[in-house]
Amino acid sequence: MTTTTLAVVEPQEAVSLLESPLSPAEAAQLQSCELAIELAGKDRLEKALIIGEKLSTIYNSALFRGSDGGCTWDQWLKERLPKLLPEAEGRSANWGDDRRSLWEQRKLISTIMHDRETLPTAMAIARDLQGLVPRRFSRPAGWNPAILDDPDAAEGIAKVWELACKNAESNQRRNGPTSEDVRAAREELRPALEQQGLIRSAPASFQAATAARVEAARQRTVDVTPANAERFKETMANIHDTKTERTAKAEVDHVREQLDAAERQRLHELQEEVRGYSSNLIAASKAIHGLLGYLQILSRIHGTQLLDEMRRTDFMGLVTVSDDMQRLQEMGQELMQAVNLARSSDPPTGINAQTIEV
Repeated sequence: MTTTTLAVVEPQEAVSLLESPLSPAEAAQLQSCELAIELAGKDRLEKALIIGEKLSTIYNSALFRGSDGGCTWDQWLKERLPKLLPEAEGRSANWGDDRRSLWEQRKLISTIMHDRETLPTAMAIARDLQGLVPRRFSRPAGWNPAILDDPDAAEGIAKVWELACKNAESNQRRNGPTSEDVRAAREELRPALEQQGLIRSAPASFQAATAARVEAARQRTVDVTPANAERFKETMANIHDTKTERTAKAEVDHVREQLDAAERQRLHELQEEVRGYSSNLIAASKAIHGLLGYLQILSRIHGTQLLDEMRRTDFMGLVTVSDDMQRLQEMGQELMQAVNLARSSDPPTGINAQTIEV
């Protein structure tokens, strides 16, 4: 494996860039990113990732420096972001940085691990993985963009996340790795990652505190002798005597859980059918209401005699209403079929291939 060179751009060049004004192309790119942030979706994770992707573009391309240059990233987050997202009002700069880091980490991990369902989703985990995101500079320079297009640079964070997933599986986590799993994997792999230049070193104060906690835990002795030996014996005897009863109860609970799972699945499927039927009813009602409203307005303003002239006219040979009566009658027939089906209460009839029109 080739070690990624961090100092791609000299810090002095970075300072010059941050002080320079935005070019017209950069201003257009910034405007596009800000619009995407403002119109981000409603799903919590999807919205966070859309915002994170655009914040990553703004940060890594130094678009935050403003039309005249000189604006810092923290200033942009505090002054501009709340105008795009009211929910960001009063929050610290970490609010935006967490979303930016989460998107960057998912992008890096996905270049090596292609199962998107196992990618990080929590902001707390993003903070634990932050030191593994490869940066252009080997030391802080006021602005340190991420390297997102080098698979070799992504190897470190992918290794830590893979080990964290294994830790979560060993610890029987139902919802994937926790921050504890990620930190354990990170510290286990830290010596090798530091040697390969794939992780930034932790501050000396943090390393000293961690070493002190490990040493204290190592020297700590735990007295495992029961405080009340007689009661402990009674408890163990009770566990032994009730083993058969508890085993039978566990089997009953398992069967009941299976039955409940089937009922929950049936209820879920029924709810999905209700949603689908309601959606089609709403769409059909809107379409018919819109068509009727249009004809009523046309009748009041121009009179239905205009329909005769409209039937003799086409638009560039592509759009015509000469067959409007046939189309209306077909809609009426299909609507009556829908009414008859909705009125009936019959068992499944199966699928007859001869009745399907493709």
